[in-house]
Amino acid sequence: MIRKLKSVSLPSLLLLSTALGSWHSAAQEELKTGLVPEDYFDFVYMNSPQISPNNDVILFVKQTVNDDASGRDNQIYKINKQGVVSEFTQGKDDWSPKWSKDGSQVAFIRSVDGKSQVFVMPANGGEAKQVTSLTQSLSSFEWFPSGDKLLLSLRVEDSQDADEDKEAEDKSAKKRAEPDTVIIKNAKYISNGSGYLSDKRTHLFEYDIKTQALSQLTSGISWNAQGPVISNDGAHIYYHANKTGQAYEGNENSDVYRLELASKNTTQITHHPHSQYSAALAPNSEALVYLHSEDTYEQTDLLLLAGKGKKPFNLTKNFDRNATSAIWSPDNTQLYFTANDHGAKRLFSVSVNSGKVTKLLDKNQKIDNLAVSQDGRYLVFTAESSTELPELYRLDLNNNKLNQLTTFNDKLRSEKALSAAQAVWFINDKGMKVQGFVHKPLNFDKNKSYPVILNIKGGPGGMWGHQWFFENQMYVAQGYAVVYVNYRGSSGYGIKHSQAVRKDYGGADYQDNIQFLDNVLAKNTWMDKDKLFITGGSHGGFLTNWITTKTDRFKAAVTQRSVSSWISEAGTQEYTPSQMTKEFGGHLWNNFDAYWDRSPLKYADKVSTPTLIIHSDADMITPIGQAQEWFYALKVNEVPVEMVVFKGETHSLSRSGKPTNLVARIEHILEWFERYNK
Repeated sequence: MIRKLKSVSLPSLLLLSTALGSWHSAAQEELKTGLVPEDYFDFVYMNSPQISPNNDVILFVKQTVNDDASGRDNQIYKINKQGVVSEFTQGKDDWSPKWSKDGSQVAFIRSVDGKSQVFVMPANGGEAKQVTSLTQSLSSFEWFPSGDKLLLSLRVEDSQDADEDKEAEDKSAKKRAEPDTVIIKNAKYISNGSGYLSDKRTHLFEYDIKTQALSQLTSGISWNAQGPVISNDGAHIYYHANKTGQAYEGNENSDVYRLELASKNTTQITHHPHSQYSAALAPNSEALVYLHSEDTYEQTDLLLLAGKGKKPFNLTKNFDRNATSAIWSPDNTQLYFTANDHGAKRLFSVSVNSGKVTKLLDKNQKIDNLAVSQDGRYLVFTAESSTELPELYRLDLNNNKLNQLTTFNDKLRSEKALSAAQAVWFINDKGMKVQGFVHKPLNFDKNKSYPVILNIKGGPGGMWGHQWFFENQMYVAQGYAVVYVNYRGSSGYGIKHSQAVRKDYGGADYQDNIQFLDNVLAKNTWMDKDKLFITGGSHGGFLTNWITTKTDRFKAAVTQRSVSSWISEAGTQEYTPSQMTKEFGGHLWNNFDAYWDRSPLKYADKVSTPTLIIHSDADMITPIGQAQEWFYALKVNEVPVEMVVFKGETHSLSRSGKPTNLVARIEHILEWFERYNK
């Protein structure tokens, strides 16, 4: 028997259709899977946007994981006036594109047989021509306005002739093997990613593209010429350098210098204490802006030098945030820059005349890689958030309209369920307002109970929050809630907040993490207080160790690139004695207790938390001995412990390490937590 349906009104049908559509969308969302470690291989990143002089074409570098996941490919792409995105170069190791002043050519760096060389090609496409055959190490280049010369930054030995490098000498005549030794004289002798430092320094060279003549412009055995910019008329070069003679003994002073090419005379432009760097020249005047910091733990400001004989004007004195390097508007009236602010990296402008700072975008995103069009109509930059991978955007300054220019990651995002970072503020024991964040597990059900990972950021400077942080998404996909806090010492909350952890490692930072965890547990009954896990890297690794000496409330810990003993850390890592003295208010022989009392190793016999140690054997910031000492201590005290050592990796494994190693690291963390999630 077929039952006759009652007639249904049009409004009822529309309501039914809407309800079914909502149900279908929700069902689709539930069917989405979360991120897994191997998804990292599909992520696309972008950097170095460059806008053509005629304002019509944008070049940028697209970075992807290579075919066997052993490294990354870098290729230059372009966006034309119609918004079409296409390949510009064919190489897989191309970066740093730069337009010639007239816009007819593009120069870029390509790796050839392991050496960085400059290539030039027509702006409208065609064959790229190699214009340098350098034996020295190239770090950066700039076009001279004439278009026939380049300014090169090369690492060379002080006594070296510009046309040859001692490393290129023919060694075939030598009959005996040379001893493998490193002679160390300076306090700063190692660096993360570089290992032992050589006697080579970075200096500036003028390179004639046609004749291939290379002329050295700066020299000095105790300093490096950095951040070079060429004046609009091509007559001067500005750069910053630490010429105290103590740059490799831990001195952090630097000043801005002007080199006159015709006479080769150099003039010191700035005379402040501590650091002056990242100079930027106004397009149509003698004005110059640069970054200034009175000391290591003081605010970084933008200072304006309006011309010869003028006194510097602090544009961001009352901003209470650390400014980053700025770019000028073409009419010389304002500067654009970014700054960390409440978990986001936001876009600001500052008036050159009044020093008034304006927030241009109030979105909870991380903005990087700024470029401005020469007609002043728009800005281009990368932007990301806790649920958005980086893409390239254009901001029209006349109407504040924001347009997304690239969509490389859109397909992946549309197929994956993601958990947004939810900001949570609380008042700590010192009455300070502190911000943290919570990611709910995927397919969240308020009636269920979920395990919680306390993920501790490094630093203590910097911040987390409204940025793409893929591993948190991988944790929530496995059913964990993730919580983290921008504890005292973090940037983005004013100078008082960032200074509050100084000489108090394991104090203010520890309290803020534990108090934040207790705060969110009290307010979210769906969080399982009996299934707590903890992890962190660098300073977060130190705090992971430290916290497990204070409590057994965590079911398992993963400590990454951590410090276990400030005693051995002080004498083996890349920071100099003077820098460590600033951190602890003295050195080992006049303030030993400050180092030892805040070392997790002193209290290792109090640890019972099963711990996985992740470390890299080429880490020069927290050397491998820190992991080995912690492993030894936990073994002695019969704590369940394992150690994963990544060969050849540095302190930067978690962000820029070999892709297969980076993914394996996350897999090890997930497996360890799951082992104890019972």
